[in-house]
Amino acid sequence: MKLEFSGSPAITAPRARVWERLMDPQFVSQSAPGVESVETIDPNHFKVVSGFGVGAIKVKFKMDVELFDVTVPERAKMRARGKAPGSAMDVISSMELIEEAVDRTRLNWTATSNVSGTVASVGARLLEGTARKLTEQFWTDFAKRVSAE
Repeated sequence: MKLEFSGSPAITAPRARVWERLMDPQFVSQSAPGVESVETIDPNHFKVVSGFGVGAIKVKFKMDVELFDVTVPERAKMRARGKAPGSAMDVISSMELIEEAVDRTRLNWTATSNVSGTVASVGARLLEGTARKLTEQFWTDFAKRVSAE
């Protein structure tokens, strides 16, 4: 099942600070619903364990995450691949930071996910809504936390 999302939150912070926080896996994980652990392999590779529920189906994905096409402090892409018992997920996300003013940054992002297995078949009707809610929750929380610093 293919899912596509995008957004463009305005963050009240300089682009350099938004970039710094976006590249900090511990900071990012604190905004990500369901993230249980993040292990940094190197500055561009991470192992992530994340759980979420779709209706009555609860899954825990073990993900390999890679940053690529990184242009500091303007843009980056992220690829995440993971498995849970009976399910798999592949995500490609792109992020672009636009400096609108000295203390205001626009973060344009897109994400395309391919989900297969039990979570896609059993929770198909609920999956898109759940994924959209979790994605929007992440970006809203991330923007608030960076703006509050």
